[in-house]
Amino acid sequence: MKNWKLAMGSLALAGVLAAPGTTLAFGGGEGHHRHGFEHMARELQLTEGQRAQLKSNRESTREARMALRKQLKELRQQIHTAIERSAEQSTLDQFGAELGKLKVRQMQNRYQMRQQFEAILTDEQKAKLAELKDKRRESRQKLRGHSRGARNAGES
Repeated sequence: MKNWKLAMGSLALAGVLAAPGTTLAFGGGEGHHRHGFEHMARELQLTEGQRAQLKSNRESTREARMALRKQLKELRQQIHTAIERSAEQSTLDQFGAELGKLKVRQMQNRYQMRQQFEAILTDEQKAKLAELKDKRRESRQKLRGHSRGARNAGES
């Protein structure tokens, strides 16, 4: 029974850690996200005023975003330690509930940032953004279809 809890807890933790936390237009300070933002700014032909507004929006929420990330990191470490020490399932459930609350708050923050981003766009830029999202979605679907096809071919 103890090994089962450890295995399930490890799988749950791995799933949470593997979940990507990126958005199309904003980064949380990581290098590849900033590059993505600059790419998006060029693609949408943002004006200097729009870029300044976006920078201001990001900077005004930066401290809160970093504090939330720190909380998530600390909670993940607590969960990891609890799993290693074969904690009771009720303890793991409490950690899971707290982790869920923090992840929902993070999702809400990203949604608000996306809303702020889209609010400063012109109609033409919004149309271009929708077009870019569609291309990205199609590209992902092609990749998924390709990897599934390769998997299915190996099963024969």
